[in-house]
Amino acid sequence: MAVHIFCALSCEAKPIIDNFNLIRLNEFDLFKIYQSIDKETSLIITNIGKVNAVEAVTYHHDNIKTSEYDIWLNIGIAGHENISIGEIRIINKIVDHEDQSCWYPQIIFNPPCNCIDLITLGKPSAEYQSCLYDMEASGFYFAATKYGTLELIHSLKIISDNNKAPISKINKNDVSNLVKNKINTINKILNELRLLSSEIKSTNKQPRDYENFLKKWHFSQTEKYQLLNLLQKHDVRFPENNFSEISETLKTGKQVLKKLRDKLNKTDFSLH
Repeated sequence: MAVHIFCALSCEAKPIIDNFNLIRLNEFDLFKIYQSIDKETSLIITNIGKVNAVEAVTYHHDNIKTSEYDIWLNIGIAGHENISIGEIRIINKIVDHEDQSCWYPQIIFNPPCNCIDLITLGKPSAEYQSCLYDMEASGFYFAATKYGTLELIHSLKIISDNNKAPISKINKNDVSNLVKNKINTINKILNELRLLSSEIKSTNKQPRDYENFLKKWHFSQTEKYQLLNLLQKHDVRFPENNFSEISETLKTGKQVLKKLRDKLNKTDFSLH
C-alpha cells in the first residue's frame, strides 16, 4: 500500500518532505506534489480551505493513481482553547461549521496520542473552544472517502495556538518546528495504519477453503455471506491453521458456521 499525505501549508509539509526524502514532481502544477523514489509515500500541498482540500484530493487521486488499501493522512496545525502548544491529536469527529455535516473517522488501532473532535471553519477564528479548529479537515475527509477505505483515512493535528498564544504570534518556522518535533509520532501512526491496511487487504481475499466448503455443505445465501466473513477472519487470525481438518465430522452448514464462531469467540480477534 502507498501513503498519501495532505498538508495545507508548505511550512507544515517541509519536515515531512525531509523525513521521507520526497522529491517534487514537476509535471504537476495545479498543486505541488512530492513523492518518494519507491513511490510508496506521496504528499500534496492543498493550500488553505476546505474547497482547496477537496480539489487537491481529487487531483492527487487522478494523477498518482491511488488504490483501495492506501493510507490517507491529513497533517496540519490547529487551534484549541487550552491544550498546550505542540501537543498532537488524532481526530475522531469532524464537523463542517458551514453546513454542519459530520464524519466519524474509524480509529480501530491504538494511536500513540489522544483523540479529539474538530470543527472545520470557513475562516480563521480566535474564539477557541474545547475542540480543535482547522480549515481543511472536512474537505479532505469528504473527498478521501470517495477513493479510500474508511479505516485508513485520518486527520492528525498539532496544536499551534490557544487562548494564551494566538495564531497571530506564530510564523512559518514555528509551524515547521512543531511538525518536526512530532515526526516520531507521525511515523508510529503510519506504522499502525500499514499493519491495519495489510490486515484489511487479507480479509478481503477469498479464503482458501471457501469454494470447497460450498461444495461439501449446503448454505443459504445469507449463510454463504456468513461463511465468507468467518473464514476471512479465521485466515487472518490463524494463517497456519487449516479449518477444514477439524470440520470433517460436521454434518451441516449450520454446524460449520457454529464451529467457526465458537473458535473465533475464544480468541481476542476483533478486526471487522
